Amino acid sequence: MLIAKRATFFIFSLCLFFVSGANGASKEKQYLLQKIAQAPQLETADDQWLLLLEQPGNSQFYYLANKRGKIYQLEQDSPDNTTLLLDLQHFSTKESALQLTAFTLHPNFSLRDQAGYGTFYTAHVEKVINNRKRKRLKDPAVTTPLSYDAIVTEWQLNVTKQVDESSQREVLRIAVPTLESGIRQLNFNSYSKSWHEDFAQLYISLSHNLELQQHPLYSGAILRIHPQRKGIKSYSVPHDNPYYANEKFEKALYLFGAGNINQFIWPDRYATKLLISHQYSVNGIVRHWISYSDGGEDWRKQAPRNFLYQNQNTLAANSLLVYRGQNAPTLRNKLLLLTKNKKEWQLNSLSHEISPEIALENNQSSNQQKALSAPTIEWLLKQQALQANHLTLYRDNRGELLFFNEDTGAIYQLFQQDISLAVKESQQSGFSGLTFLFILMLLLLLGYILYQMKTQQKSAKAFVRREFSNLVLTEDKLSIKLFKRHEKKAEKVIALADINQCQVLLGDLVIATINTTMGHGFDEEHEQALRDIFHIEQIAKMTDGKVRRINLALHTESKKRHIICLYLRKGSDRITKKGYFTVVDEAIDWCWLIAKNINSEQTGTRSFKPKFTADIARTEHKTHDDTPLHTQASIIRPATRLHSVVDDIEPEKVAEVTISEKSNDEITLVDKHDATAIELARVETDLVNALEKLVKLQQQGFLTIDEFEQAKAKLYHFK
Repeated sequence: MLIAKRATFFIFSLCLFFVSGANGASKEKQYLLQKIAQAPQLETADDQWLLLLEQPGNSQFYYLANKRGKIYQLEQDSPDNTTLLLDLQHFSTKESALQLTAFTLHPNFSLRDQAGYGTFYTAHVEKVINNRKRKRLKDPAVTTPLSYDAIVTEWQLNVTKQVDESSQREVLRIAVPTLESGIRQLNFNSYSKSWHEDFAQLYISLSHNLELQQHPLYSGAILRIHPQRKGIKSYSVPHDNPYYANEKFEKALYLFGAGNINQFIWPDRYATKLLISHQYSVNGIVRHWISYSDGGEDWRKQAPRNFLYQNQNTLAANSLLVYRGQNAPTLRNKLLLLTKNKKEWQLNSLSHEISPEIALENNQSSNQQKALSAPTIEWLLKQQALQANHLTLYRDNRGELLFFNEDTGAIYQLFQQDISLAVKESQQSGFSGLTFLFILMLLLLLGYILYQMKTQQKSAKAFVRREFSNLVLTEDKLSIKLFKRHEKKAEKVIALADINQCQVLLGDLVIATINTTMGHGFDEEHEQALRDIFHIEQIAKMTDGKVRRINLALHTESKKRHIICLYLRKGSDRITKKGYFTVVDEAIDWCWLIAKNINSEQTGTRSFKPKFTADIARTEHKTHDDTPLHTQASIIRPATRLHSVVDDIEPEKVAEVTISEKSNDEITLVDKHDATAIELARVETDLVNALEKLVKLQQQGFLTIDEFEQAKAKLYHFK
């Protein structure tokens, strides 16, 4: 296989060399837009959209929030596709000026039975209209009246996925001087997992105030907290916060002095640093910076030393993200910025390698005053659909790019298409007959190699090698280890909490599906139905070339599908190690385990482990009758009446010879089992065994073709 691949690569490269020598065909990239949803259009400036979030675990729904304090749920395919999820105005007095500024979902938002399930957070600014004493976070050195509060609130959805108003809980309240000095962004590190120490830590960016910028809290700061209630406290501060033990500063501070923070992201799943887009002033000159922060920085007097980019244009990037999707290959792993040049939007990108260490070395080599290489213009957005005053760029759960035209409410997904230019006739005429013959021979050889590779890939053993062949529950019973064929070390480990669907496949047919939706749990009725299907499949005759395969398909939250081939047999050759009945029992055990974990409400109690029809099947598939063929033929065809065999065959005699001897012990079925399905399976088995007997007698010459056909017709009539 390896030699074939190398030969294929060599031949393909050689063909490309000859073709490229005579063909100057070129390619150009083109980006396409596909409209996937429509949000309500803006009516007033107060309705300005803040952000767009795709609902985790469901790519058909989005959450939209506007400045007026309304959060909508948007469905992709429904005509009346927008429903109001939350209106903060209902929780505020008429005298209080309220403005929503940020919105985010808990990392466990879609994980049932986990802390944070159905939980989200909002940040809004409201005017203080009474003198009631509240616990407000503020800088004690500030003497200016702080007439507004920036408030972080926790909400939860009920079982109908509507907001439970009784779940409203104030997490944090920060005193701010103006309505515009609120919280700009709430976010959790999406790369942090539940077993990490920094899991579910909420990062909060607070706008800076020009008059109070000498005070850390109002100089453009990012705070970090645990939003969960701890005792009588509505939140707690991580002990590894950089100012936790510093009495001069508020211990919730992560960094400050950043100026006007536009956005912060985590550029890489293994990076601990934040990448911050902000407008920062140096010597009275405001520039757009993209800087790294590892926490603990004070940029009030000293500019960031570790920055990726700075520009004299004071207009910050409207959107900042790292693209990890598949639809636009040329943009993959690039840091993208959406900016507006005069009246035209453009999509820019920075270096492919986004490394803080490389950025620091480059900055030091350039005397820390020159910006790194300017962004590359990837795409000028000239489409009429993207001509808007407010256009934002987002990333969905699969990492693909979404453009949100806030003026029209249209949401578009980006795709890339490569278009090959036609080869000029003048270049085609340069091919000589010898060159054409040489290329034709290479293509034929390439086709033969590809055919051989494809044939090998279709073999049963190759199928088992490609997929996982075994799965084992870890000792803590929280994860599943997946193994390749003949491997003792797990190839992959999946947390049970990450699984959202399990399917049982018989061949290519899905015979059972377990997921989080209504009616897709598991109980004893589902188990018996599965066992009946497996029993009917088991008694079917395995002819040469027929494949019998049992697979488990595990779907995870990251939209990945893992196939485990538990059983594979081709004809009389069993590829996998375990027997059919053992695999059936194990597959059903996994169904019970996974159903209990992902859909416990729809999963019944397993009061007993039912007896599988394997006992019956083994009895039906025991060794064939050892009676000599001469004796069996004489029963069917008496020596004195060879030509009237059909008239002499009594149905009871045929059944006595052709049906395998039954055990005298009666098989007692478990209560509530489907006796009809078992009886049907027995009849089918009897018929198959009887036909096998007749075929064997005819092949050995004990029955003529006419006698065989007449006996078979009698057998069908009797059945």
